[in-house]
Amino acid sequence: MSQLIASHHSDYRGYGLEASHYASGWRVHIIPGPRSLPTDPDHVLADTQEEALTKARAIVDRHLQG
Repeated sequence: MSQLIASHHSDYRGYGLEASHYASGWRVHIIPGPRSLPTDPDHVLADTQEEALTKARAIVDRHLQG
């Protein structure tokens, strides 16, 4: 039996953010853009999709400022 997994892709400042339901929360993978992110962290976990996306956007913002 296959299981439908909810996912959502968005672009943020040149990086891809791929959100998917994970266990009891959400995981967002940060897909490299024009400037590769350090390997850690390349994803974030949170209870809600919006919280996970907010954390991922903050990582991208910090990377671009540095």
